[in-house]
Amino acid sequence: MKNRFIMYFILFLFLISLGIIPLEHANIQKEQVIIQQYSTYLMQNGNYLNYTVVSGVEDKILYSNVSQIVINYNKTTYLLKPLGLVYYNNSIINVTIIGEKLKIYSGIPQLIKAILYTPGLQEVIWAGYLSKPAFISAYAYVNGTGTLELQYLNGSSTYSLNVSIGTNLKLSVPLIGLNYTMLTFNSYRQITISTELPIPYRSFENISDFYISMSSFFNNTLLPSMVWKSSNITAVEFFGIDGTIAGFLEVNGPRLLILKNLNAEYYTPKYVITTTINNMTIILGIGNNSVESTANIAFSYFVDVSKQIGLLFSIENTSSVFLAFNNGSVYDIQISYPKNISVSNITIQNTVFLAEKIIVSLNSSISLIPITPKYNYTFFILKELPNGSILFVNETDFFMRNNTLYIVASRPSETYYIVYSNHPLLTTTQTNQALIPYGASNLVLIAGIVVILLAIASIVAIRKRRL
Repeated sequence: MKNRFIMYFILFLFLISLGIIPLEHANIQKEQVIIQQYSTYLMQNGNYLNYTVVSGVEDKILYSNVSQIVINYNKTTYLLKPLGLVYYNNSIINVTIIGEKLKIYSGIPQLIKAILYTPGLQEVIWAGYLSKPAFISAYAYVNGTGTLELQYLNGSSTYSLNVSIGTNLKLSVPLIGLNYTMLTFNSYRQITISTELPIPYRSFENISDFYISMSSFFNNTLLPSMVWKSSNITAVEFFGIDGTIAGFLEVNGPRLLILKNLNAEYYTPKYVITTTINNMTIILGIGNNSVESTANIAFSYFVDVSKQIGLLFSIENTSSVFLAFNNGSVYDIQISYPKNISVSNITIQNTVFLAEKIIVSLNSSISLIPITPKYNYTFFILKELPNGSILFVNETDFFMRNNTLYIVASRPSETYYIVYSNHPLLTTTQTNQALIPYGASNLVLIAGIVVILLAIASIVAIRKRRL
């Protein structure tokens, strides 16, 4: 008995730990910080060249209790003496990308700098000196595609090769050879930077003329983004599900900064819609039963309107509701409040159900009807056509939010019923009862559901009697 008590007690503590541990870490912000900066200086000194490289590279995973990091910069100076002309024949140049890193193999020596050109950006991704053929690895942001400019020292000048990412080339290049000695290598300075994700540009309504909303690649995923540019700074914010910040990029001269929100959820959207709301350009990425956006989405819901799937959504700090379709059309949805709500009965397959009858005057061809159901029962929705026919409303065309039922209504229907399916009032034996016009397969399905609910109610009643 004692052993059994100890076993149960240990099991109890284990179950508690399972519940507690996720709570401790559920709200911890986790992000990856990548910062990289290269500066180069080339000077003629008599028959020699002084080539100096200042570099700082850092890649860290941080949590919400860390708001800044320190970057250490190093300075390396090379003494170079030009020699005679050298032909490098059938030399291999290979460029690949793995995650945030570019892998470059140069079969030609004397490489001193690699500059990446990707749509909308120019980045210095590496600087140094290769005295012989070698591999280098560098962090880079690639917006889908990119071209590398590889700069080689050719005497006191430079020779450039342009190659695309994914390239594997063989080529021959004549260069003035160099004899080098590394003079110094030392710590240069330290810089402290903030690791907090910035306030979204969308928060500043007065600077809307200074940024562009567009789709950009982030982690090989096309996301809604906002791009801001000044004279020598380009910054990009990337947005995931419901407008959460997925990442931030800043190219400031030779410095590259990437902040990745590792808690953010995002995906490659199936459809991308660009629209203007409140004089602001907004990108919507729709798919995976959710929405990504440059706007802060307060709520979203997928509906089926006239056999066309649409996204019903609202934006934070606005009272409007919008409906977007895959073809790019976006509508401002009007709210239509009920004119009259009354308790009623309705008969389905010889069974009388408790219902609420809602009469509404629609303000537009597509409206949203807010209703607070009178009863806390399971229900489905019916709509009545002008000719008296009654149809079932698709389950995607109504939803609950904050204890309020919302029905996506379209003309000509202006009468709706909330039918409480688990509250039948009476079962009749009439065989001439008019049926609700509906597809045969769906009618059978609903009838089956009603039968199952009645059977469950009977079983519960019998068990209560036994007790």
